[in-house]
Amino acid sequence: MNITGVLIAIGGNEDKGKKIAPLHVQDSEVRFATSGVLYRILSELNSDYSSLEVITSASSIPEQVGKNYIAAFKKLGHKNTHVLNISTREEADKPEVLDRISKAGCIMFSGGDQFKLTSVMKNTQLSRIINERYITDELVVAGTSAGSMAMPDIMIYPGSGPVNVTTREVAVYEGLSLIHDIIIDTHFLVRGRFRRLAVACANNPDHIGIGLEEDTGVIISQGNKIEAIGSGLVTILDAREIQKKNPSVKKAEHEIFIENLLVHVLSNGDHFTLKKKKIA
Repeated sequence: MNITGVLIAIGGNEDKGKKIAPLHVQDSEVRFATSGVLYRILSELNSDYSSLEVITSASSIPEQVGKNYIAAFKKLGHKNTHVLNISTREEADKPEVLDRISKAGCIMFSGGDQFKLTSVMKNTQLSRIINERYITDELVVAGTSAGSMAMPDIMIYPGSGPVNVTTREVAVYEGLSLIHDIIIDTHFLVRGRFRRLAVACANNPDHIGIGLEEDTGVIISQGNKIEAIGSGLVTILDAREIQKKNPSVKKAEHEIFIENLLVHVLSNGDHFTLKKKKIA
């Protein structure tokens, strides 16, 4: 399938032009106004005048989140940013909402709770328009934190084992299905989520895991080509060749056991292809 649109998944807490200091050691030097994550979203628009619609359905403070993005994109010179505070499925399918989404150059899902986002969006006319335009049109679909995690066909359930996976399962639910065969996890370093993503991939070995640090993301073009962006690292997990997974040992000294899990680490400007599953 030929995919015309672009997905941009961000690990959360991206620089909005007012951060005093990064929350992690910067692996790449990026500047908010010329190479930051939000700047890269705007660089993918086919016109400087394209409208950017921020959907805040995942957030518990949608009004404040919306104002923050309007201000951040305005600092970057983009004055056509708007907010859709959609809290119900009925609101999602209002004609005026569908009209705005049909004309937008970029749709961005805010952070918050990915299950809340999919509960509002999944199987609505709004979701169908976004999916169709992503495939056939030059649409940019961006998401941060929960908004990124909800993009694939499956997503990790909110709050599932942030640091210690005491069970050998990580709950996954159906996402927005904009892209298939990947699992995205966010806030990857500061919330200690390597274990969580490793278990999710081991239980779904046909899916590539993408772990995104804060202020870090990936641009996925043609549904295949990944470019790492931002100041941190992108971790890619490939579980296709695992030999043993979570053996049944009642008194194991550790929570998980996975053999032959392949790990790639990318920084700003590095590339990876999903079809070949290799660094490009």
